Amino acid sequence: MRITDLGIARLWNPENSKDTSGTPGYMAPEVMCRQNHGVAVDYFAMGVIAYECMFGKRPYHGKDRKEIRDHILSKQVKIREAEIPRNWSTQAADFINRLI
Repeated sequence: MRITDLGIARLWNPENSKDTSGTPGYMAPEVMCRQNHGVAVDYFAMGVIAYECMFGKRPYHGKDRKEIRDHILSKQVKIREAEIPRNWSTQAADFINRLI
């Protein structure tokens, strides 16, 4: 797997509440709410990607940007042990849960 999209990469700025580049389904709540944020938002996005690898779909979805935003802000997705696909470990699910 290769993940690239450095076209939206930005230099970090402590006053970054107006920076919301990226795809809505991968944005952390802090970005969606236009709050100042750090590198933790990148860990959140990595968790969404790992979840997508595990289940074949994103954890947060909707028909448009507003629905996706509402889903991200209203529900913290958590993978339960019974939901873990065969050939995936509980450690992988715990890793994803900690990221998102």
